[in-house]
Parts: sequence; C-alpha cells; structure tokens
Amino acid sequence: MLQIATAGVTALAQVYGFSDASSFLASHVEMLKGLDNVLLSRCGHVLEAVQIGFGVGSEHGLMLIGVGRALLGAGIVPVGGTISLANPVMMTCAAIGAVHYGWHALSEDERNKLLDTVADAFAMGKQLIKSVADFAVETIKALLSSENLAELKRMVADAATTFGRRLGDITRSITDRALDVRNIAVGHASSMMSAIPKRLPFQRPAEPS
Repeated sequence: MLQIATAGVTALAQVYGFSDASSFLASHVEMLKGLDNVLLSRCGHVLEAVQIGFGVGSEHGLMLIGVGRALLGAGIVPVGGTISLANPVMMTCAAIGAVHYGWHALSEDERNKLLDTVADAFAMGKQLIKSVADFAVETIKALLSSENLAELKRMVADAATTFGRRLGDITRSITDRALDVRNIAVGHASSMMSAIPKRLPFQRPAEPS
C-alpha cells in the first residue's frame, strides 16, 4: 500500500468525488458490484479482484482505470479543457474495456510509453503496472461472458468517440477499423442529407429565345 498518496492516485480518486483511494474502493467498487446490470456489476468484481490479487492497497484499481483512460485518449486525469465522461460508472467500465481490448494491441514501444506515463502519475514501477494490466485482462476473460464482452466493446467505442478516437484506434482490429470507416461514412452521408431541404424550390424553365 502507498504510504503517501501520490498526486495521480489522489487526483483520479477525486475525479470520482472521493478524497482518497481508500474511499474510492470502499464506495465506488462496492456500488458497482451491487448493481443489477450484470456487466457493470462484473466490472466492479474485476476491480475488486485486482485489489485482492495485489494485496492490501486501494491504488491498484485506480491504476487500472488510469491505464484504461490513457488508452481511450482521456488522459490519466482530466486537466483544464479536457473532456471526461459525465457518468463515473460508464467511465470506469469503458476504461476496463479499453484495457481488455487495447492493452495487448499496443506495440512494445507504445506500451512502454504508456507505462512511463502511468508510472510517473502513480509513482509506481512500470513492471507493477504491467502486471496489473495483464492480471485484469485475464480476470475480465474469466468473469465476463461473450455477451458481456460485446456490450463492453460498444461502451469502449462510445467512450473513445467522446475523446476523439475510434474503436479501431484501440483494438487495432481490421474489422473494427472497417466498421469505423463505415460509421464515419454513414454519419457524413446523414449530415449531408439533413442539410438538403425536404422540398427543393421549384425552378421555372428558361424562356425560349
């Protein structure tokens, strides 16, 4: 357990309205576990498993969320002018989903850069952070059904869009990138169609000369 809360731990806990990591774990995680929605509840169990798996200390769950936020393009903690999801439950689950779908999609260089960023924010070793992410991926596979994972993927896609990214940017999947392109095209076509008047003005034919 951290003897002195680092700036990253405290700042991320405060994003959720808690003064410290211990309060976050005791309230937010327990609330998630108690929700009727199966996916949201199991995300709470993922955070709890991370905390139990790495011993006493509440920072590991926040560390996992920090990794997920970085993958989503949200930054570990919001800074001035940075957008964040208004719903903290959705932010937590989207971050967990981003780790599941994006962690192993990173190149070694990209993963090292992300680890550097999270390590600086949490004042923790890169190997510990990597272990937390790897453990979370395996835990998610064990706790979530295929239906849960499909719903989680949609949640990641929605969150990524909020932060100016697409699902394919996170998963690096050719299928997801193709779907992103199609969605962009459909959205562009829809915006063009909405700009066309429903009734075009009548134009009289030119007078014969």
